Amino acid sequence: MLLYLSNLLIGFCLILISLAILLNYVRTKRINIFFFLLILFAGFARFQYGLVSLEILQDSKPVVLRVFILLFAFPPLYLFCLKTFIGVKTTYTKTLLHFSFFLLIVVYRFYIGAIEIKLLGLIFFVYTCFYYYLLINSAIKYLRAHHSIYTQQQLIKVKQLTIWILALSINNFIFTIYFIFFNSSSKQEVIHNMFNSTVIVWILFVSYLFFNPGIVFNEVFKKKDLNRNFSKDFNIWNHKALLKIEPQDSALDTIIRKNSTQLLEDLQQLKPELIISANSTKLIAEIAKHLNYPKSHLKFAIKYHCRFSQSDYLNLMRLIHALTLINNGYLENYTIETLGEQCHFNSRTSFYRHFKRHMGVSPSQYKTLIE
Repeated sequence: MLLYLSNLLIGFCLILISLAILLNYVRTKRINIFFFLLILFAGFARFQYGLVSLEILQDSKPVVLRVFILLFAFPPLYLFCLKTFIGVKTTYTKTLLHFSFFLLIVVYRFYIGAIEIKLLGLIFFVYTCFYYYLLINSAIKYLRAHHSIYTQQQLIKVKQLTIWILALSINNFIFTIYFIFFNSSSKQEVIHNMFNSTVIVWILFVSYLFFNPGIVFNEVFKKKDLNRNFSKDFNIWNHKALLKIEPQDSALDTIIRKNSTQLLEDLQQLKPELIISANSTKLIAEIAKHLNYPKSHLKFAIKYHCRFSQSDYLNLMRLIHALTLINNGYLENYTIETLGEQCHFNSRTSFYRHFKRHMGVSPSQYKTLIE
């Protein structure tokens, strides 16, 4: 009884969430259609199952008795749900192609006849493993190429959502395969076991959505953030020395160690626009002028605590300034070439090279991605 009631309540919550997504779309014109369909289908199936199990609804044929056919819609839904969240665009043709196998199964079922349950289970096993590969591969490839576009908090959300999508999918997959191949129950009992054994993960997922409403309203992965601190995102400075302290620097290390935390914090907060006009040889002097630290202390910090060489650090600061300008709408009025000059890059080629090195995309692609 408790499991039936849990399925009913989870189904009801998922339907409410799908309605909230629709209302948000009316307000903002922004929607992840695949996430909406995933929540709606799962919510409707569980809600109807709960009604049938509690004997509130008698006719279970529309969804419950054909649940295995509906399961074929979920693997591509999980894939496109994640792709849409992280900003991977796809064509209508590719989308239709991914759902064509599900449509084929539906046509076969209604016009030819039922497929023997163990054969259906075997097809579902191969089909789902293929989509696990696509889902994991898409997430890894995209995050490797675009990780710098997101803030650290957004990256955590992307990874969390990837794990949740995998958990929901694998949860349904494992129990469905188990009850088809390793359980001698009837088809009706298989359906009951599948719904009841997967309800816990859905309860946890709904709780996760409750504490992360930005996912429901498709706002978590908004990449344009006017208050974003890119210096922190690039993790330029390390509190522990990255190299073994050389003997000639040991005395200076003893002096700096007392105030190293404050020194590195001040370097982290240094505004890029204050030093980007300097050349590599005058960089230390320029930083010393603005932070009021001895040059020897700054040389030591860059040598032992900076993850980049002096010239690479300067170019990274120029890039950070460029990113800040882009996020504040600079390219709405000026060209990318003008942006490179504004940030004191030696040439257009140099700007593009450093931009792609750190961001994984060109300046024009980055502009498109954050809009």
